[in-house]
Amino acid sequence: MEQKTRYTLIFIFMLVFILAFIKHGEAQQSCPKWGPYVKTVGFGKTDAELMMADVMIPTDGIAPYTYACSVQFGIGKSGGYCGIQHAGLNESRPLNNIFSIWDFPNKVQISAQYKDPLTMVGGFGGEGTGLHSHADFGWIPGHWYTNIVKRWTTNDSTTMVGYWIYDQTAKTYRHYVTFAVPEKDAMLHGDIGSFLENFADEQKRSRTAVYRAYWMLSAEGKWIHPDSLLAEAGQGSWKAERYGDDGVKATSCGTMPWQKNTYFKVKQANKPALDSARVYDMGSYYDHSLKNIVIDWCVQATPQLSYDVKIFDNEACSGSPIAASKGTDPDLHMINIPVKDLNLKNQDYYITLQVTDIFGQLSSVKKITLEEKHP
Repeated sequence: MEQKTRYTLIFIFMLVFILAFIKHGEAQQSCPKWGPYVKTVGFGKTDAELMMADVMIPTDGIAPYTYACSVQFGIGKSGGYCGIQHAGLNESRPLNNIFSIWDFPNKVQISAQYKDPLTMVGGFGGEGTGLHSHADFGWIPGHWYTNIVKRWTTNDSTTMVGYWIYDQTAKTYRHYVTFAVPEKDAMLHGDIGSFLENFADEQKRSRTAVYRAYWMLSAEGKWIHPDSLLAEAGQGSWKAERYGDDGVKATSCGTMPWQKNTYFKVKQANKPALDSARVYDMGSYYDHSLKNIVIDWCVQATPQLSYDVKIFDNEACSGSPIAASKGTDPDLHMINIPVKDLNLKNQDYYITLQVTDIFGQLSSVKKITLEEKHP
């Protein structure tokens, strides 16, 4: 065999081998080393009272061992994250959410001040340490869920951080948990981040999450949205596509070619479309033995953050109230106000209530009459 022919055959053999290797490599399932991660651009130096974003896992994008974080946030000297999760391959429990905050540098324990009956609270480790919560609330593929993180203060040593989900199909809000973090007046801050994680799927199945409607309510009460979103990930198979005017559809794992980091311009209104809280019903009675007026109420539309109750001795509710009570508590809907020398036999009294919702909006004033009841 001539030397030229031999070299040609060797070259062809090597080419076939390389092409076969490349084809085989392309067919291998892979996941990015981290991410995909979608984050807002330009929020970094803004202090906020509230952060929120929408997440949806499409029916053809669900895979086991998937966590779709919707809002990763900074809070004071630490941070946290929340979103929806599909745990195991044959998991019989309903699909769950997660809300967690990392420990603070002072190492004072974060505590749960409120939890929904569905919510479980415990510590976590492995990627730092902190306090974790989850609730098996049974999210549905193809449905949109707004994850909401709200902070407030009630004393001079801790800050409350609450977690709500708005189910856009059912049109209902639900408060899942509130943590007290060991820092005075800690503010939410930093760009809002979302990520799509395969946390235990060795088969590296493809999974998809869609994110949109990133909003921040600043410390000054101004609504802010990003001008653009950045999608990025480590080396491995992933993809990000524009979704509507203000979202990104992220896919992780599979056999897709690796994608470069991509910016997506965002177009949003000046503020989100939100109803204000509404006091749906209200009642009262006078406890003669304890000399207390007991007042209870229920709120519809958006969740309550704080309340302001006043009691007057005239129907116009003018002048100074004879008693009053105000407080910040999303889950308190019944109070006792001590009032001595109440003359119910000779006159009626008038009670007003106004609540502020978690978005800083005031409800209309609700007024009822407290009167002596007769058999």
